[in-house]
Amino acid sequence: MITVSNVSVQFGKRVLFNDVNLKFTSGNCYGIIGANGAGKSTFLKTISGELDPTTGSIMLAPGERLSVLSQDHFKWDAFTVMDTVMMGHTVLWDIMKQREVLYAKEDFTDEDGLKVSELEEKFAELDGWNAESDAARRRKAGDPGFKHVILSFRRHVV
Repeated sequence: MITVSNVSVQFGKRVLFNDVNLKFTSGNCYGIIGANGAGKSTFLKTISGELDPTTGSIMLAPGERLSVLSQDHFKWDAFTVMDTVMMGHTVLWDIMKQREVLYAKEDFTDEDGLKVSELEEKFAELDGWNAESDAARRRKAGDPGFKHVILSFRRHVV
């Protein structure tokens, strides 16, 4: 769950939004609509932590994390949908990529072995072995315990 409490964003004298209060709860899908320049992207950047609110706070429930997919629709063309989703867990994705690089080395050293051992331990702590299948299964089943809120919108140019 994400809780937005008394959030305001202002640039100079221009107030984009003021005293916003709402809760994004698990199992729901949300849309943010508004005219160009109304502050939709700014609101999402504020929720994601990319931009600090002028006032108020944004809180995630304990043990939850927020994944963000940028608006650059072509940035993800080279990746499968599952890889794109997995990239949202940046720590796990980074560990996965480091492991791949090390395991692909032709001249695997003792130092590489120690590094892989550390990465494997972190990977296991993050339940990496089950991350892909678990995410797909729980999302497909509409599991209300699935602790991710997906915030998405597209900019439409008319």
